Amino acid sequence: MRLLSIALLAVLLALPTAVVLVTFPASEATAAPSARDIALVRTLRKQRLTKVQFKETSLKGVVKWLRVATGKNIMIKSAALAKADIEWKDLTYTVQLENVSVWTFLDAVVAKPHGMAVTVKGNIVFLTSKADSYGKPVARMYSISHITWTKTDFYGPSINLNPSGFVEDEYEPEKVVEDDPLNNGDAVAELLKELLLPAQWESQDDWSVKATDRYLVIRAPKAVHNLVPRTLGKIAAMK
Repeated sequence: MRLLSIALLAVLLALPTAVVLVTFPASEATAAPSARDIALVRTLRKQRLTKVQFKETSLKGVVKWLRVATGKNIMIKSAALAKADIEWKDLTYTVQLENVSVWTFLDAVVAKPHGMAVTVKGNIVFLTSKADSYGKPVARMYSISHITWTKTDFYGPSINLNPSGFVEDEYEPEKVVEDDPLNNGDAVAELLKELLLPAQWESQDDWSVKATDRYLVIRAPKAVHNLVPRTLGKIAAMK
């Protein structure tokens, strides 16, 4: 019953959280992107490619062409891609497009279909792995006592007017609500991971959530931490 309840909560909450995650490119989802980073992303979104045409062209060849066509510094983070088991040297592209923005082409055509991500730093555009795009993990502590408190049923006092000599019914003690799926930290931790990038928690050795019944200690990139308070708030609202 408990597992079923937690799974149901995950289904109910997952959609709104997913929208938050995909609203921004990775470069804008970091903890504090610089003004220069944001300006570069905006430029890439506005700058358009009149015609794009490749036939079985390697990723290296596509990037080389883009550097000339856009005048931007575009780099392949080979070490990060290798760590994510992405064989980027074997990738080829056959594409024919007209009037497409540089960011759309990089993100939707070059990167995402092959499990990669686009990030920016300063004046450089990087093609990297999704895990690397989130940044380095840091540890933070979050209170969850507002979620794990024990729910009880109780009878309120009668508000009726009673005649003299009336005898009150026997007092009914409070009763703990059974099968509350969120009455312990481990359950909250598992639900949180189901809502925030579940595949990444499984694949990244340096991402973790440790729980007590009062606190969560989360080790994850700052981009993920930015989403934790809102997600915990949604979980608390389901209590």
